[in-house]
Amino acid sequence: MSDVPDLTRGPVLTQVVGIAAPLALANLLQQGYLLVDSAVVGRYVGVTGLAAMGAAQPLYTILTSLFTGVSNAFSVRLGHLAGAGRRDDPSALRALAACTVAWAVVCAVAAVLVTAPLLAMTGVTGEVAAEARTFLVTLCSGMVAVYALGAVCAVLTGRGDARRATALMIAASVLNAVFAWLFVGPCGLGIAGAALAVPAANALAAAAGLTRLVREQRRRPDGARTVTAATVRAEVRRGLRIGAPMAVQYLLIGVGVLVLVWIITPFGDEALAALTVVSRLELLTSALFLNLSGALMVFTAQNTGAGQAARVRDGVRHGVWLGVALTALVSLLLLTARGPIAALFSGSAETRLITERYIVVTAPFFLCYTLTVVLHGWFNGIARTMVPLVCTVLSLGVVRLPLSYALGHARGVDGVMWATVIGWAAGLAYTLLAAARHSGGPPESDPDHHHDQDTEAGPMATSDSGGDR
Repeated sequence: MSDVPDLTRGPVLTQVVGIAAPLALANLLQQGYLLVDSAVVGRYVGVTGLAAMGAAQPLYTILTSLFTGVSNAFSVRLGHLAGAGRRDDPSALRALAACTVAWAVVCAVAAVLVTAPLLAMTGVTGEVAAEARTFLVTLCSGMVAVYALGAVCAVLTGRGDARRATALMIAASVLNAVFAWLFVGPCGLGIAGAALAVPAANALAAAAGLTRLVREQRRRPDGARTVTAATVRAEVRRGLRIGAPMAVQYLLIGVGVLVLVWIITPFGDEALAALTVVSRLELLTSALFLNLSGALMVFTAQNTGAGQAARVRDGVRHGVWLGVALTALVSLLLLTARGPIAALFSGSAETRLITERYIVVTAPFFLCYTLTVVLHGWFNGIARTMVPLVCTVLSLGVVRLPLSYALGHARGVDGVMWATVIGWAAGLAYTLLAAARHSGGPPESDPDHHHDQDTEAGPMATSDSGGDR
C-alpha cells in the first residue's frame, strides 16, 4: 500500500487534481461509451431503440440509486479510516461486499416486476415500451457485475488510489464500447445486445480489481484487528447512516428523470429521442465536475479523519476555482460544436434541432450546476450528506419538475429547457447559503469518535446529524 498517496500531506491542489484528473478521464470514457452506445443503437435500431433507452434510463437510475449512495458513503468511511491510520482495516470492505450482493439481487428482481407498470405510468407504450423493458431486464440480470466494479472503485477511491480505479474504469469503458458494437451490429441482438454489453464488460474489470484487493488483504500485518460479525455490522450501520441521504438524493434524481419522461412523451418520439441524447450529453459534460466533487469528498474525508480542518478549507477553495475554469471551457465547447454533436446521434432533423436548442439555452448557465456539485463534495466528505439531499429536493422536486410541466404546456419543449436552468439556479442558491453556515469547516469532533476508540469498530465514525437537519 506504500504506492497509495497520503492526502493529509503535500500540496492541496496537486492532490485534489491527482484524484480528480484520472477519475475524470475514466468517467469521460465511460460516458463516451454511453454516447457510442446511443450512436450504435440510433444507427442500427433507429429512433424506436433510442427512445426506448431514454425511457429505460430513469428506471435504471432509480434501481441503482441506493447502491450509488451507499458506495459513496463507504468511500467517505474508508477515507476517514485512511486519515486515521486504519487503511488496512477490512471490516468496512466486508460490509460493502454484503451491501453489494444484497442490492444486486433486489435490483434484478425489481426490474422484472416493476418495469412494465412504471413505463405505463409514464405513458410509454407499444414498441418503445417493449424495447425498454427488454433493455432494462437484460441489464439488471447482470447487475452484480456492475455493482462489483462500483464497489471496487469505491474502495480504491476512498483510499486515494485513483490510478487503479481509473485503470479499471477505462478497461470497462473500452470493453463496453467494443461489446456494444459487436452485440448490436454483427451479432444482431438489437437493444438487448446494448444492455448485455454492460455487465459483460464490468464483470471482466471487476474480476481483475477483486483479485488484487483479495491479495492485499491476505498480506495484512499480523497486528491487524480481528474481523467479527459485530464489526462488520457496525460498518454496515455507519455506511447506511452516511449513505442514506445520498441514496435518497440519487433516488429522487431518478424519479425526477422519470417524471421528465412523462412530461416529454406527449411531444412525440423525436422529442423523447432528443431527451435521450441530451441526458447522455449531460452525463458526459458533468463527468469532470462530478469527479472533482468526488476528489474533494475523498480529500475532505481523509483530512477530517486526520483532524486537518485547514487543509479541508484550502481544498474547497481550490476546487471551486478549478470548477469555474473548467465550466467556462466546457460551455464554450458545447456552444461552438452543438451542430455536429446533435448530428452525431440521429438522422432526424427534429431531434437534432431540439438537441441544439437545449445546448443554446442551458450552456450559458452551466456554472450554477457545476458549483453546486463541487460544493456537495465537501459536504459529503464531512458527512453532512443532508445538504445535497435538501438541495436536490428543492432544485428538482420543488422547482424544476413543476416548472417543466407548467412551462412545457405554455412553451413546449423550450419551456422544459428553461425549467432546467431555473432549477440549477435554485440549487446553487441553497448550497451557497448552507456553505455560509458551515464556513468554519468540518466539526472539530465527531459525536461517535470517542465511543469508537474504545471498540473494534474503528476510531473515526461519522455522523450526518447536526445543523443540516
